[in-house]
Amino acid sequence: MANGYTEVRGRPVGGRGQWFIWLVWLFALGTGGAALGLAWMGWAAVEAPATLEIFGENLIRTLKVLLLSDIYYDEDLIGKANDHLFAPARALGIVASLTVGGRLIVLALGSRLFGFLFRRFSGKHHLVIGDGPAANEYAAVHNQMFARGGAIHLAPARQPISDRLATFERRGPLKAQLRFAAAKRAVRIVIDEGDDADTWQTAQEAARLYPKAEVLAHITDPWIRDQLSHERLGAKLVPFSYAGGAARQVLLAHPPYLLAKALGEKRQHILIVGFGQVGQAVLREFIVTCLISTGDKLMITVVDPRGEALKQDFEIRHPELAKQIDLRFVQGNFRENAQQPIDQIRQRAGVACICAAYVAIDQEFRPLDMALALRTIAQREKLFQGPIFICAQHGAGLAPVRPGSGNLTNDPALLEERYKQAMAGGVLCNLRVVPFGAWPAAFDGAGMLEPVFDEQARAYHEEYERLRIEQERATTNAIKDHAKPWRELTDSLRLSNRRAAAHIRAKAFDAGFDLDGWLGERKYRETHELPAAMDKMRDNDPVFVLGMARLEHTRWMLDRYLDGWSQGEEKSDFRRTRTSFVPFESLDQQEKEKDTIVIKTTRKLMEQWSSGKKRKFKD
Repeated sequence: MANGYTEVRGRPVGGRGQWFIWLVWLFALGTGGAALGLAWMGWAAVEAPATLEIFGENLIRTLKVLLLSDIYYDEDLIGKANDHLFAPARALGIVASLTVGGRLIVLALGSRLFGFLFRRFSGKHHLVIGDGPAANEYAAVHNQMFARGGAIHLAPARQPISDRLATFERRGPLKAQLRFAAAKRAVRIVIDEGDDADTWQTAQEAARLYPKAEVLAHITDPWIRDQLSHERLGAKLVPFSYAGGAARQVLLAHPPYLLAKALGEKRQHILIVGFGQVGQAVLREFIVTCLISTGDKLMITVVDPRGEALKQDFEIRHPELAKQIDLRFVQGNFRENAQQPIDQIRQRAGVACICAAYVAIDQEFRPLDMALALRTIAQREKLFQGPIFICAQHGAGLAPVRPGSGNLTNDPALLEERYKQAMAGGVLCNLRVVPFGAWPAAFDGAGMLEPVFDEQARAYHEEYERLRIEQERATTNAIKDHAKPWRELTDSLRLSNRRAAAHIRAKAFDAGFDLDGWLGERKYRETHELPAAMDKMRDNDPVFVLGMARLEHTRWMLDRYLDGWSQGEEKSDFRRTRTSFVPFESLDQQEKEKDTIVIKTTRKLMEQWSSGKKRKFKD
């Protein structure tokens, strides 16, 4: 029902680049006019225009100031007494003539000169390859996301150079294209060929040729993106998906556990309308980022016309995960206003109220129409009171809201007042329809706005391994498993570290931090930002440590189940089995200590990311 993305916005040209061209012409006009004025006054002082013939001669001599004429260096003709007029006239005339001449040369050579100069002097730039939606959108919003640096886009058709972006037509083999676009000096290469297989092939070749650059490959299907983690990838080759980025961003900006709390419910229950790529990503990110220790199993209700088939497909892909969460597929379509799916949702909402709904259908099925219809049904049938998030790549004309739970309430007497305040203040309220999935936000959710890609996940890995080795040396006076540097990790382990870092906000909330207040302090919180909740991570409190370790173990199991692991009699990376998929109380002491290390790791990352200290990591 949803394919993850639709429509691609055209790239704007012009901007500050066009203003610069106008400034060049204005500068030439100003200097030329000043040169003519000074020259006329100088010649008038040499010989006043008493007759028409003298007037004509002075006019011709004045115009020659722009032609670099030798008469302006003839002291016998112009006289030294007038040098205070002719000297600046000569200088300004030369500047004006060279400016106009240079501009005419540029116009004659056209965009080829611009292209050569842009490529020749590009360095530490972003290189975008392909004509897929992620490539086009990344190029279009590059200047919006990054205040500095340029970008080169290799696409099927050449386009004008605009500000810090240049688009060049792709010609020849990939190696020649990369050389043409100065890939050797690029810090990031973003690839979307429009097909996952082609994208991955191009990305692997680019990563092989330029191992020092970040190579980010857009894989449309989040499930395929995670399955690629089974491969051994280069240190800086990373697959990402629009759907996964959009889902992570909205769930970190408006965590369902905050929405459930505002509505007076301990258990988190979300409704997903449409189970295509975006809908699946919402489910996966909900499991990854929103688990807390209070409440029962995470509760998810999916509505889709292919509900039964999707249920079977999910259980085949994630047999163990299906046992750990409360997931129900409802076959139906809200636009048809069928009573059966409404009754099933009402039954589910009776167990725990729905704290958020996510409309994740494709553009051709009119998601805004569906979201508004869902709001009407929810009001009329009294199904739920949570906000309705609609996946809209370009906003759907809806106003954005500040992060956090806003003015949600479970008090019927406050609904109308809270609604008026929310609409005026740009925050959430009951049943408000809110857009998510704008491309800049999706890129943020995918981690592209971090100062260094995977910086936070890498810091998490390094700190966890440091503490693990330190504890192992203190207890056994030996190190059984030495820490591997980030570049030697499989992408499966990198993915696990990314997910662990994404759960830090939930741990802060679980520890008692006012996450809602922190989120609401700004109009936008980037997904890698962490709250300063160090004081809440009480690693000297045995009761707190035990509860947090139990939460971390449950999160780790769901993470592994999501990635296709299962319980086994022995530990095997090939079979993807572990013996530790058991309740926390059944773990041996060594395994329990691994979970307690996470608390100290989380505390350390909060200190680093809230201190403003610049972080650097070696490859």
